[in-house]
Amino acid sequence: MTTRKSIGTALLLCLLGLGAAMPLPAGEKSTKGKTMTAVFVVVDGVYNTELTAPYDILQHTVYHSPAHYFRCVLVSPDGKPVTSAEGMRIEVDYSFANCPTPDVLIIPSTEHSMSRDLEDGPYMRWVRKQVPMAKVVMTLCDGAFPLAHTGVLKGMHATTYPGDQAKFAESYPDITVHREVWFVHHDKYITSVGGAKSFEPALYLAHRWFGEKAARGLARGLVIDWDLTKIPHKSFGTLPAKPKP
Repeated sequence: MTTRKSIGTALLLCLLGLGAAMPLPAGEKSTKGKTMTAVFVVVDGVYNTELTAPYDILQHTVYHSPAHYFRCVLVSPDGKPVTSAEGMRIEVDYSFANCPTPDVLIIPSTEHSMSRDLEDGPYMRWVRKQVPMAKVVMTLCDGAFPLAHTGVLKGMHATTYPGDQAKFAESYPDITVHREVWFVHHDKYITSVGGAKSFEPALYLAHRWFGEKAARGLARGLVIDWDLTKIPHKSFGTLPAKPKP
């Protein structure tokens, strides 16, 4: 039986521009449609915003494309909870040993993206293994450093947190580093400045894979202005095609 709460939720979603699809009741899983897997790699010290902003955007695609949307999952090295830089305790879905193959791999920045993460053998081996299997790889803020450390960005265009762009250019001189933009897309890689601009690279992916109308709806639901023509960004080449349902 449809409850009064469910009706209210549906009306609220319509007002927010999130489309006709209702969110599932707590504890229920969708049995309709096909999902794409968006894997977020998290370790102790991950920054809240660089994790939650793209997660919100990609998870909300279910409201706009109920037949083919993102299933967002979190993976940590051992499958145990991690604590963010800001002190939030975060439960995860998988360990490195049993994580599903990502359609999109997301690397949020951590307190140690420029140091300890790069020296962490299991972490870097896992990233190196997942990057070639993912259709798209997205980094937020200094998450660009582990990606660059794999060597896949050689000869590419990229960006990172503004305060660390000089360090990035010095550490990886064969990468063209762009400043004064919010994100850079080159082939299957989307790198971004992070912070409050961590929504935009995910909206860009949604725009490319689901269309402008869906991207505007996703943005409107989170009270964000979205007009790609007004977003400071650089794009080189085209994104791989969206995986088929």
